[in-house]
Amino acid sequence: MFKPGVYEYGLKTGGLEEREMIKIFEKALSRIAVEINDSRIPKKRKMKKSTGPFGSRAPSEPAAEYDHIYIYGYGSGNLFLRLYPNQEKNGRIRFPEEGVTWILYVSILSDHPQKISEDDPIQEFGPWVMEELFRTLPCEKILLSQH
Repeated sequence: MFKPGVYEYGLKTGGLEEREMIKIFEKALSRIAVEINDSRIPKKRKMKKSTGPFGSRAPSEPAAEYDHIYIYGYGSGNLFLRLYPNQEKNGRIRFPEEGVTWILYVSILSDHPQKISEDDPIQEFGPWVMEELFRTLPCEKILLSQH
């Protein structure tokens, strides 16, 4: 289902509490790391809570204003996640789709890290995590953009 590329999903989380959502993310990351069982992927994975500065998406846009966002990524993997609210502190809404409360930015790299053998599952980490997240995250997910 998930191929290498860059995606943005809108999450309609409704009453799902933020900390519960982050637990679901961390559980999916850790579960797939354990299943792949490769020393290049640490078993306990955490979403890092970042308080900024966040910058802007384009030179013509003002910098984003959030209390915090969540980031996941590490040097030896092929998955980068950024989870941020759809509405900024100043009231600006990134995506106008009704009910979208969080935005999930996903980048899955192809051919990274290098396989050590033909049956090495290391490049499947990102797609497997995303499949697990979409299976276990109890909210509607809307594809907003794909590159």
